[in-house]
Formats: sequence, structure tokens, C-alpha cells
Amino acid sequence: MLGGIYGLAAFGLSVSFGVLNVLNLAHGEFLMIGSLAGYAAFVHLNMNPFVSAVLVIPLFVMIGVGFYLLLIRPVTDKPLHELLVASILITLGASLAIEDLTSFFWKRPVTGIDYTLAPLQVGEVVISSLRLLVLLFICILAIVLQVYLKKTFVGRAIRAITQSREGAKIVGVPISRISALTFGLGVALAASAGIFYVTLFTVTPVIGIPLTVKYLCVVVLGGLGSLVGSVVGGLILGLAEAFTAYYLGTEWSPCIAFVLLIAILIIRPSGLFGVRE
Repeated sequence: MLGGIYGLAAFGLSVSFGVLNVLNLAHGEFLMIGSLAGYAAFVHLNMNPFVSAVLVIPLFVMIGVGFYLLLIRPVTDKPLHELLVASILITLGASLAIEDLTSFFWKRPVTGIDYTLAPLQVGEVVISSLRLLVLLFICILAIVLQVYLKKTFVGRAIRAITQSREGAKIVGVPISRISALTFGLGVALAASAGIFYVTLFTVTPVIGIPLTVKYLCVVVLGGLGSLVGSVVGGLILGLAEAFTAYYLGTEWSPCIAFVLLIAILIIRPSGLFGVRE
């Protein structure tokens, strides 16, 4: 389940980098904001978290498009290496600013949704039905996203730009418009994953950058721009963290992402489902 959340959020980061050549270090902050939005909807509007996870998508697509147009679009004409450096500095600054502003205005240092469902019992094993529903919902959302990328014009344009930016431009793909929508989609996926995250774990305003590091691990592990790779990479990282916490202790769990990142860069830099140059 944790791996599914990682995979859903990491795919937004992967597809944004694949289309825009922009490394968004503020990605984790959008998950944090989505978590707080889900909490506010649950407490003040009594809204079911699963409904919130769907409703935040169009809202955060617009937020992501605005973020792109305001901060990223002015530097997209730079050479590739300058664009990458500029995007890292811009999004890192935005990440720190969002973190500080959220810490100032959000008075609850630790936030979580008290939402439970009756558990399932199979023999002597008790299974959380909430966690099963979250995992099922994430799988359905991933399938819908895959169909969207394959069957719609925007989805095919995103895939075309990922494969060949110049080729997509030649056949008439509106690069600027698709780039803005892609960035917005990546932000929306992170926010949607945040709803599930706050339903199952506690959230603080400072979780953004550590989560972004984990998403980078998932992206490298699964392969750039691959939805299947992001899901599988997220599952691998989630299971690795769970087993590490169980057998070695919770204090060792955060470092497993770096171990996997180093290992995959040495063994297969293109990732499990990436295409070798």
C-alpha cells in the first residue's frame, strides 16, 4: 500500500521530467499540501477521503499549471543543462518557501485523518480493509491514467514529447500547452497521493523534501516516464522500507531509499523498465 502511494506520486515526477526536462524538487510539497487539503475537507466538510482524492485532481492541475507558467516557463528556452540547473534551484526555493509558509499558517504540527473501516478477518489474520481499499483505488487510478495516456490526444502528445521532442514539434504537437498540462498532471497525482497518505499516516509541514528524495529513487528504479516502472519501483521501495523497519528497526528504514538508488545506478542506470541508450 505504501509502495502504491509512492508509485502514484512518483509517476507525476517521472512524466514531468520526461516531458519538460525539469526536475521538480517541490513535488513532495504538493503531496503535503494535498494531505492538508484532504484533512480540511474531512474535518470541515465531512468529505470522504476517497471523494477528496478525486476532487483534488482538477484543482491541483490548475495549481500546477499556474506554478509552471509563473516559475518554470520563463526558463524553458535555456539550453538543456542550464534548464536542469535552473529548474532545480527554482523548485528547491519554492519547496523551502512552501514549507516555511505552511509551518507558519498551519497551526497543527502533526496532522492525520481519523478515518477507519471495519477490518477483514481471514482465519487468524486481521487485515485492514481501509488499506486494501486504498491500494485498490490507487490501482484503478493508475489504470485510468494509463488509458488516458494511450487513448487521448493529450496523453499521446505527452508520450510523443517523451520519445522525441523535435519529432512531436514537427507533427504539430503544441509543446508549451502540453508541457503546462503535464506539469499540472504531475502535481495533481502528488496531491491525490497525499489524501491517502494523511488517511494512513501523520503529516507535518516538513515532510516534502524527504518524500521527494524517495520519489527520485522510485523514478530511477522504475525507469524514466514509465507508469509500470513507477508502480513497480514504488512497490519495491515500500516493501523494502517495511521489511527494513521490521527486521532492523524503524531508524534504518529511511536510508534504504539511498541504498536502492545507488544499487540501481550501478547495475542498471536506465531503470527496470527504462530504455537503454
